[in-house]
Amino acid sequence: MAARGAEPETSSPSAEERIAALEQSLGKLNAAAEKKKRDDAKKPSLTISGQVQADNVYFGQDEESRVDVGDLQDGSQFRRLRLGARGTSFGVLDYSLGVDFALANQPSYLDNYIEWKDLPYLQHIRAGHYFEPFSLERVTQNRNNTFMERSLVDTFAPARNMGVMAYGNTENERATWAIGTFRTNSDNIGNDSFDSGQALTMRGTTLPWWDEASDGRFYLHLGGAYSYRDAYQGRVRFRNTPEIRKQQPANVFGPVGPPSPSNYINDAPGPFAPIFVDTGFIAADHFQLFDPEFALILGPLSLQSEYAFAVVDQIGGPSLFFNGYMAQLSYFLTGEHRPYDRRLGIHDRVKPFEDFFRVRTKSRGIQTGLGAWEVAARFSNIVLNDKNIQGNNLTDFTVGLNWYLNPYTRWKFNYIRAFLEDTKTNKGNSMTDAYGMRIDFDF
Repeated sequence: MAARGAEPETSSPSAEERIAALEQSLGKLNAAAEKKKRDDAKKPSLTISGQVQADNVYFGQDEESRVDVGDLQDGSQFRRLRLGARGTSFGVLDYSLGVDFALANQPSYLDNYIEWKDLPYLQHIRAGHYFEPFSLERVTQNRNNTFMERSLVDTFAPARNMGVMAYGNTENERATWAIGTFRTNSDNIGNDSFDSGQALTMRGTTLPWWDEASDGRFYLHLGGAYSYRDAYQGRVRFRNTPEIRKQQPANVFGPVGPPSPSNYINDAPGPFAPIFVDTGFIAADHFQLFDPEFALILGPLSLQSEYAFAVVDQIGGPSLFFNGYMAQLSYFLTGEHRPYDRRLGIHDRVKPFEDFFRVRTKSRGIQTGLGAWEVAARFSNIVLNDKNIQGNNLTDFTVGLNWYLNPYTRWKFNYIRAFLEDTKTNKGNSMTDAYGMRIDFDF
């Protein structure tokens, strides 16, 4: 019999009951976390990005070069000064915004688009202003290319244009595809022109060899691109500079125009000089572009090549054929390799084995990290002479030294020797040397 005034005995919960209560509490926490995750996915995320490229450029010319292209001016400039934002909304919609402020006269628009992802069959659909899927060099981001500037083959690569594109990759990420339709001449300053026409552009890539054991330090990339294009206002033009860019005063090159000096995009000369090869305007209804690609990566050794050509259906004249090719090799002295984005079929960001640093420590004195060091050489050629069109021929030999201080900071040194075969003005062949140095930072 219990003593008077004593508390009644209560039984303690069993182990099973305690476990069940704990599971219930964890379930509520997980449900709350999942709900927050779903709610957050409905809100647009935001990541700010930017890039600064500061160049020093020097020219050396023989007398024939000065006669052909004028007295080229040395100097310093911002090659790119970019600010952008990107993010995701509702989990399935990506967006990108970007503006370049490098040109003093006006900003230019970069990748500005919205993209639906994780779609059945088509995988991704992108609409807006961005690069057409053409050329490994062109669609690889500039910071991930080996040299300061793209090669002469880039003459035939379409620039950013307004359009709609579907793209994707195979399940094993050994092949990619992209196809889209674009306005032929939607420029980088927000304007479109009447009667600019449409283009159908497509690109495919494959990885016949990918070394899984080394996580892609060894691989073979093959690709190809094709574009069928209406001529802008019934005419087409191809032109380019040597593999260096330097804004020139108006009295050297003419009035400042749109940002890009190359392609058939612009009516007016761009501010980057010198223009060495130029077909002038060719009357045409449409034209076609072709571009096979090759890249072989053997650890620190990289080989890459492209051959691009254009077939122009000239109005009132014969069909025209223009072409260009490039071959390059590079080697990482510190052992790194050139990474590859298997979802997009492009080169990715170089990541040094160790970042550059130099600090003094109490116990071990001065300690240094080397970063990544790369040497490179490239040969490229473009022929813009055919039948009744004499746009000149240009051959460039470029050597480079790259120092990757960390994945986001690069220092590049390039020397370019440009041989111009002038059949357009009969002023004679010429040789021009260019020396470039660039500090490149992005975030």
